[in-house]
Amino acid sequence: MRAVLMRSTGVPTSDAGGIVISWLTKIALVFAVAGFVLFDTISVASTTANVADQGSTAAMEASSVWDETHDVQAAYNAAVTSATEQDPGNFVSPKGFAIDPDGTVHLRVTREAKTLILFRWDKTRKWAEVSRTAQGRSVSS
Repeated sequence: MRAVLMRSTGVPTSDAGGIVISWLTKIALVFAVAGFVLFDTISVASTTANVADQGSTAAMEASSVWDETHDVQAAYNAAVTSATEQDPGNFVSPKGFAIDPDGTVHLRVTREAKTLILFRWDKTRKWAEVSRTAQGRSVSS
């Protein structure tokens, strides 16, 4: 008589862990994509807040120069200097610059957010460009 080895039908003979590796890979990929999207979103949001704040400061500087000189070009130059001192990537649009009769300065500041993905594609590059209008009036009398 020969001895026959019987195996239970419900127990696997070898466990390579293929299912576990597959799921771990998918989860890691999802977290990586979510991380890139979250980073870019936070970068654009924080750049938006910074540009708005820096634009207000630049507008107040320009208004102060306007009160002293009543020279539009000098006021614009003061706004550009203030904005670029705060961040060298800031751009003050000449077309978006205006001064009200009461000395309130209106301007538009633009800057590209530092992102991981958005700036790499032509279709999403415009999403990384942050542009905000600001206004300010000097408090000096």
